[in-house]
Amino acid sequence: MDRESLLARFEQDMERFTAAAVLDRIEQVERTGQAQAGDFLDPYLQRAAERVLNISKHVKFLSWGGYPGAERVRHLIFPAARQAKTTDVPLSCVEASASGAENELTHRDFLGAVLGLGLRREKVGDIIITAEGAAQLIVAPDVLPFLLSSWTHVGRHSITVKEITSEELRPAVVSVREIKATVASLRLDSVASAGFGLSRSKVAPAIRAGLVKLNWQSVKNASASLKEGDVISLAGRGRVELAAVTGESKKGRLQILLKKLL
Repeated sequence: MDRESLLARFEQDMERFTAAAVLDRIEQVERTGQAQAGDFLDPYLQRAAERVLNISKHVKFLSWGGYPGAERVRHLIFPAARQAKTTDVPLSCVEASASGAENELTHRDFLGAVLGLGLRREKVGDIIITAEGAAQLIVAPDVLPFLLSSWTHVGRHSITVKEITSEELRPAVVSVREIKATVASLRLDSVASAGFGLSRSKVAPAIRAGLVKLNWQSVKNASASLKEGDVISLAGRGRVELAAVTGESKKGRLQILLKKLL
Protein backbone atom coordinates (compact mmCIF):
# COMPACT_ATOMS: atom_id res chain seq x y z
CA MET A 1 0.00 0.00 0.00
CA ASP A 2 1.35 3.42 -0.94
CA ARG A 3 1.90 6.16 1.62
CA GLU A 4 -1.05 8.37 0.68
CA SER A 5 -3.53 5.49 0.66
CA LEU A 6 -2.34 4.41 4.09
CA LEU A 7 -2.58 7.89 5.58
CA ALA A 8 -6.06 8.28 4.12
CA ARG A 9 -7.23 5.55 6.47
CA PHE A 10 -6.85 7.90 9.45
CA GLU A 11 -9.72 10.29 10.13
CA GLN A 12 -8.14 12.66 12.64
CA ASP A 13 -5.29 15.09 11.90
CA MET A 14 -3.23 13.94 14.90
CA GLU A 15 -3.60 10.31 13.82
CA ARG A 16 -2.38 11.14 10.32
CA PHE A 17 0.50 13.21 11.68
CA THR A 18 1.55 10.35 13.95
CA ALA A 19 1.22 7.78 11.16
CA ALA A 20 3.31 9.93 8.82
CA ALA A 21 6.05 10.30 11.45
CA VAL A 22 6.11 6.53 11.94
CA LEU A 23 6.41 5.97 8.19
CA ASP A 24 9.37 8.36 8.11
CA ARG A 25 11.09 6.42 10.88
CA ILE A 26 10.42 3.10 9.17
CA GLU A 27 12.07 4.46 6.03
CA GLN A 28 15.07 5.59 8.11
CA VAL A 29 15.44 2.14 9.66
CA GLU A 30 15.23 0.47 6.26
CA ARG A 31 17.75 2.90 4.77
CA THR A 32 20.31 2.94 7.59
CA GLY A 33 19.74 -0.30 9.45
CA GLN A 34 19.75 1.67 12.72
CA ALA A 35 16.98 1.61 15.31
CA GLN A 36 14.81 4.72 15.63
CA ALA A 37 12.86 5.90 18.68
CA GLY A 38 9.65 7.86 18.34
CA ASP A 39 8.03 10.49 20.54
CA PHE A 40 6.09 9.74 23.72
CA LEU A 41 2.53 8.93 22.66
CA ASP A 42 -0.68 8.63 24.61
CA PRO A 43 -2.69 5.40 24.23
CA TYR A 44 -4.90 6.84 21.49
CA LEU A 45 -1.95 7.78 19.27
CA GLN A 46 -0.14 4.57 20.19
CA ARG A 47 -2.92 2.68 18.41
CA ALA A 48 -2.47 4.85 15.31
CA ALA A 49 1.29 4.26 15.31
CA GLU A 50 0.91 0.52 15.74
CA ARG A 51 -1.58 0.26 12.88
CA VAL A 52 1.28 1.40 10.65
CA LEU A 53 4.00 -0.61 12.37
CA ASN A 54 2.05 -3.86 12.15
CA ILE A 55 1.86 -3.54 8.36
CA SER A 56 5.61 -3.36 7.74
CA LYS A 57 7.35 -6.69 7.17
CA HIS A 58 10.85 -5.23 7.33
CA VAL A 59 10.83 -3.82 10.85
CA LYS A 60 9.79 -4.82 14.34
CA PHE A 61 9.03 -2.61 17.30
CA LEU A 62 8.60 -2.54 21.03
CA SER A 63 7.05 0.08 23.28
CA TRP A 64 8.18 1.19 26.72
CA GLY A 65 7.43 4.08 29.03
CA GLY A 66 9.80 3.41 31.90
CA TYR A 67 7.73 0.95 33.93
CA PRO A 68 5.06 -1.73 33.33
CA GLY A 69 1.69 -0.14 32.67
CA ALA A 70 3.04 3.30 31.75
CA GLU A 71 0.42 5.34 29.94
CA ARG A 72 2.70 7.29 27.62
CA VAL A 73 5.33 5.23 25.78
CA ARG A 74 7.95 5.51 23.07
CA HIS A 75 8.16 3.02 20.19
CA LEU A 76 11.57 1.69 19.28
CA ILE A 77 11.60 0.61 15.63
CA PHE A 78 14.38 -1.71 14.48
CA PRO A 79 15.22 -4.09 11.60
CA ALA A 80 13.17 -7.30 11.62
CA ALA A 81 16.33 -9.43 11.65
CA ARG A 82 17.43 -7.99 15.00
CA GLN A 83 16.27 -8.21 18.60
CA ALA A 84 15.73 -5.45 21.16
CA LYS A 85 14.75 -5.10 24.80
CA THR A 86 13.07 -2.39 26.85
CA THR A 87 16.41 -1.09 28.11
CA ASP A 88 17.23 -0.18 24.50
CA VAL A 89 14.42 2.40 24.46
CA PRO A 90 16.05 5.78 25.21
CA LEU A 91 14.52 7.19 28.40
CA SER A 92 15.69 9.36 31.29
CA CYS A 93 14.05 9.99 34.67
CA VAL A 94 14.06 13.02 36.94
CA GLU A 95 12.53 13.84 40.31
CA ALA A 96 11.36 17.35 41.17
CA SER A 97 10.74 18.22 44.83
CA ALA A 98 9.23 21.38 46.30
CA SER A 99 9.89 21.94 49.99
CA GLY A 100 6.75 22.68 52.00
CA ALA A 101 4.33 22.11 49.09
CA GLU A 102 3.61 18.41 49.61
CA ASN A 103 -0.16 18.73 49.41
CA GLU A 104 -0.42 21.64 47.01
CA LEU A 105 1.14 20.62 43.71
CA THR A 106 -0.65 18.33 41.27
CA HIS A 107 0.16 16.50 38.06
CA ARG A 108 -1.25 19.46 36.17
CA ASP A 109 1.05 21.89 38.02
CA PHE A 110 4.20 19.92 37.21
CA LEU A 111 3.21 19.36 33.58
CA GLY A 112 2.34 23.02 33.13
CA ALA A 113 5.68 24.06 34.57
CA VAL A 114 7.62 21.77 32.22
CA LEU A 115 5.69 22.86 29.15
CA GLY A 116 6.15 26.46 30.28
CA LEU A 117 9.89 25.96 29.78
CA GLY A 118 9.22 25.46 26.09
CA LEU A 119 9.37 21.67 25.93
CA ARG A 120 7.00 19.81 23.63
CA ARG A 121 4.55 17.40 25.27
CA GLU A 122 5.95 14.62 23.09
CA LYS A 123 9.26 14.88 24.96
CA VAL A 124 7.65 14.02 28.30
CA GLY A 125 6.25 10.65 29.30
CA ASP A 126 4.34 9.84 32.47
CA ILE A 127 4.44 12.12 35.50
CA ILE A 128 4.17 10.25 38.80
CA ILE A 129 3.16 12.17 41.92
CA THR A 130 4.72 10.48 44.96
CA ALA A 131 3.40 10.29 48.50
CA GLU A 132 5.80 13.07 49.49
CA GLY A 133 4.33 15.45 46.91
CA ALA A 134 7.34 15.25 44.62
CA ALA A 135 7.00 14.41 40.95
CA GLN A 136 8.91 11.79 39.00
CA LEU A 137 9.04 12.40 35.24
CA ILE A 138 10.09 10.10 32.42
CA VAL A 139 11.57 12.20 29.61
CA ALA A 140 13.52 11.93 26.37
CA PRO A 141 17.27 11.89 27.15
CA ASP A 142 17.97 14.90 24.92
CA VAL A 143 15.97 17.21 27.25
CA LEU A 144 17.51 15.92 30.49
CA PRO A 145 20.43 18.42 30.67
CA PHE A 146 18.04 21.32 30.08
CA LEU A 147 15.67 20.21 32.86
CA LEU A 148 18.51 19.70 35.33
CA SER A 149 19.95 23.15 34.66
CA SER A 150 16.89 25.30 33.94
CA TRP A 151 13.86 23.94 35.79
CA THR A 152 13.72 25.81 39.09
CA HIS A 153 10.04 26.51 39.86
CA VAL A 154 6.57 25.03 39.78
CA GLY A 155 4.28 27.98 40.07
CA ARG A 156 5.48 30.07 43.02
CA HIS A 157 7.34 27.14 44.57
CA SER A 158 11.09 26.63 44.22
CA ILE A 159 12.07 23.07 43.40
CA THR A 160 15.14 20.88 43.34
CA VAL A 161 15.57 18.58 40.36
CA LYS A 162 17.76 15.50 40.22
CA GLU A 163 18.24 12.58 37.87
CA ILE A 164 17.02 9.21 39.11
CA THR A 165 17.07 5.68 37.71
CA SER A 166 14.03 3.84 36.40
CA GLU A 167 14.34 1.49 39.39
CA GLU A 168 13.57 4.46 41.65
CA LEU A 169 10.22 5.17 39.98
CA ARG A 170 7.22 4.67 42.26
CA PRO A 171 4.10 4.43 40.09
CA ALA A 172 0.79 4.40 41.92
CA VAL A 173 -1.35 1.28 41.92
CA VAL A 174 -4.28 1.98 39.60
CA SER A 175 -7.73 0.78 40.63
CA VAL A 176 -10.84 0.79 38.49
CA ARG A 177 -14.51 1.09 39.42
CA GLU A 178 -17.18 -0.13 37.03
CA ILE A 179 -20.23 2.05 36.49
CA LYS A 180 -23.39 0.79 34.80
CA ALA A 181 -25.62 3.50 33.40
CA THR A 182 -28.22 4.27 30.75
CA VAL A 183 -27.96 7.24 28.40
CA ALA A 184 -30.17 8.67 25.70
CA SER A 185 -27.26 8.67 23.23
CA LEU A 186 -23.49 8.30 23.06
CA ARG A 187 -22.98 12.07 23.05
CA LEU A 188 -19.94 13.26 24.95
CA ASP A 189 -21.98 15.28 27.46
CA SER A 190 -24.34 12.36 28.17
CA VAL A 191 -21.61 9.80 28.77
CA ALA A 192 -19.45 12.24 30.76
CA SER A 193 -22.44 13.10 32.94
CA ALA A 194 -22.95 9.41 33.76
CA GLY A 195 -19.27 8.74 34.31
CA PHE A 196 -18.47 11.67 36.55
CA GLY A 197 -21.78 11.86 38.40
CA LEU A 198 -22.55 15.38 37.22
CA SER A 199 -25.59 16.86 35.55
CA ARG A 200 -25.33 17.67 31.85
CA SER A 201 -25.87 21.34 32.77
CA LYS A 202 -22.57 21.20 34.69
CA VAL A 203 -20.71 19.08 32.16
CA ALA A 204 -21.54 21.30 29.17
CA PRO A 205 -19.76 24.43 30.53
CA ALA A 206 -16.71 22.31 31.40
CA ILE A 207 -16.58 21.08 27.81
CA ARG A 208 -16.88 24.61 26.43
CA ALA A 209 -14.11 25.75 28.81
CA GLY A 210 -11.71 23.13 27.44
CA LEU A 211 -11.62 21.12 30.67
CA VAL A 212 -12.69 17.90 28.96
CA LYS A 213 -10.55 15.71 26.73
CA LEU A 214 -11.63 12.86 24.51
CA ASN A 215 -8.91 10.29 23.82
CA TRP A 216 -6.33 12.70 25.25
CA GLN A 217 -7.32 15.44 22.78
CA SER A 218 -9.10 18.67 23.72
CA VAL A 219 -12.70 18.77 22.52
CA LYS A 220 -15.28 21.51 22.91
CA ASN A 221 -18.18 19.85 21.11
CA ALA A 222 -20.66 18.48 23.64
CA SER A 223 -22.45 16.50 20.92
CA ALA A 224 -19.32 14.62 19.80
CA SER A 225 -20.21 10.96 19.34
CA LEU A 226 -18.38 8.28 21.32
CA LYS A 227 -17.64 4.63 20.61
CA GLU A 228 -16.49 1.70 22.71
CA GLY A 229 -12.93 2.18 23.95
CA ASP A 230 -13.08 5.98 23.99
CA VAL A 231 -11.65 7.68 27.06
CA ILE A 232 -12.95 10.92 28.60
CA SER A 233 -10.98 12.96 31.11
CA LEU A 234 -12.25 15.91 33.13
CA ALA A 235 -9.78 18.20 34.87
CA GLY A 236 -9.75 17.45 38.58
CA ARG A 237 -12.08 14.46 38.32
CA GLY A 238 -10.02 11.79 36.63
CA ARG A 239 -10.77 9.59 33.66
CA VAL A 240 -13.59 7.38 32.41
CA GLU A 241 -13.54 4.77 29.64
CA LEU A 242 -16.63 3.77 27.68
CA ALA A 243 -15.90 0.06 28.05
CA ALA A 244 -18.99 -1.35 26.36
CA VAL A 245 -22.47 -0.66 25.06
CA THR A 246 -24.31 -3.60 26.59
CA GLY A 247 -27.83 -3.23 25.26
CA GLU A 248 -30.95 -1.12 25.05
CA SER A 249 -33.62 -0.56 27.68
CA LYS A 250 -37.34 -0.97 27.05
CA LYS A 251 -37.57 2.81 26.79
CA GLY A 252 -34.94 2.91 24.04
CA ARG A 253 -32.06 4.17 26.19
CA LEU A 254 -28.58 2.75 25.69
CA GLN A 255 -27.15 0.64 28.48
CA ILE A 256 -23.43 1.27 28.93
CA LEU A 257 -20.56 0.01 31.07
CA LEU A 258 -18.02 2.61 32.14
CA LYS A 259 -14.66 2.09 33.84
CA LYS A 260 -13.52 4.92 36.09
CA LEU A 261 -9.85 5.15 37.07
CA LEU A 262 -9.51 5.91 40.77
